Amino acid sequence: MLEYLSEEWIQQADAALRASGLRAVDGERFAVEQRVGEVVFHMVFNGDGASVRSGPAAEPAVVFSQEKDIAVAIATGALSAEEAVLDGEVVFEGDPMALLSHRRLVSRAEDVFADLRARTDWSGSLPI
Repeated sequence: MLEYLSEEWIQQADAALRASGLRAVDGERFAVEQRVGEVVFHMVFNGDGASVRSGPAAEPAVVFSQEKDIAVAIATGALSAEEAVLDGEVVFEGDPMALLSHRRLVSRAEDVFADLRARTDWSGSLPI
C-alpha cells in the first residue's frame, strides 16, 4: 500500500498519468495545483502529455485547497468535489473558464488514478 500524499504516491501518480497518453487537446498548457493540508502537488497537461509533481505549479490555471480529511473523503467517493466546494470545504482559486474548458481532461485523469486509489493507504499521516 502507498501512503496517501507520500513522495512515492506522487511518483506513482506521475507514472500513471504519463502512461495514460492524456494531453491537452488544444496543445496549450493547463496546470492544476492541489493543496492538501501542508502538502502541495500539481498536474500539468500540455500538447506533449501530462505529469504530476510535488510542490506548487508555475502559473496554475486553478488551485484547490482542502484539509486532508476532505481530500480523502473526495478521493474515496464519500464526498463529491462539487459538494465540498459549495460547502466551503474546498477553496477554489483561479480561472473557472479554464477548468470548464478542460473538465473532460481532468475527469479522464481521475479515471487514470483509479488503480492508484485502490493501492492507497488513506489512514497514513501527512509527510512533514
